[in-house]
Amino acid sequence: MAGCHDMKVGEVWVCPDCGLELKVVAGCHDAGKPESDCEHKTPCLVCCDKPLALKKKR
Repeated sequence: MAGCHDMKVGEVWVCPDCGLELKVVAGCHDAGKPESDCEHKTPCLVCCDKPLALKKKR
C-alpha cells in the first residue's frame, strides 16, 4: 500500500470507489526515505475508507 512518500510529481491517484482523482504537484518531504522512517501513517491519503490507487495510463 502506497504512502505519500511513494507518490511522485505528475502522477494521478484515484479513489477506487467514487473516482475522485488527485494529481501530485509537490513531493512529500519524506520521499525516498524507507517507509519505516516516514513520519506519516500509511496510507496517509484515503477516500471512501479505502487507500488511493495509482491511476493506470491509457
